[in-house]
Amino acid sequence: MSSRVNGVNRTAEAVLGLLLLAAGGLGLAMSFGAFDGDDEVVLPDPVRRFPDDQPWFWWAVAAACLLLAVLGLWWLLGQLRTDRVGRLDLTTDDRDGTTTVHAGALADAVEAEAESLRGVAGASAHLLDRRGRRLALSVDLTDYADIAEIRQTLEDRVVGHARQALDDPHLPAEIELRPGRARGAGRGLL
Repeated sequence: MSSRVNGVNRTAEAVLGLLLLAAGGLGLAMSFGAFDGDDEVVLPDPVRRFPDDQPWFWWAVAAACLLLAVLGLWWLLGQLRTDRVGRLDLTTDDRDGTTTVHAGALADAVEAEAESLRGVAGASAHLLDRRGRRLALSVDLTDYADIAEIRQTLEDRVVGHARQALDDPHLPAEIELRPGRARGAGRGLL
């Protein structure tokens, strides 16, 4: 999930939480008689009769419900969107055909090469395309790992091989080292 989707989720949940908190507080205050309510009717008679007197009221309710449904669908589709790349077009000249690489294949190769290093328990790699194409690599280290050596090898060899495969010597790479995340028999699952 992208950080934009995470930000929208946090904002929507905060607004919804505040609305529900306000509604709950209002209901609690009304239950204690805070609003000059000697009678037990929550809604006054004119408010209760309003939907019957206005023919457009139920159409407005239906439109509001439809709007909520569309917003809910838009939010759901936003949850499924990621900034991961599916395929990479490496074609430099259209005369000779096209060259396409599946991003998953390159990510699998980067993960396998990273996991072959001594002190690495597991790795996860993804090609992302938000604000430019970049490689994101997360590496779980064992307790005995030499962090400086692994970092240098990842930067020089593993990322270097990915840049060479993509013919992009300036491919940005984000490497996250997570010490002590090994699980099981020396292999970590993300």
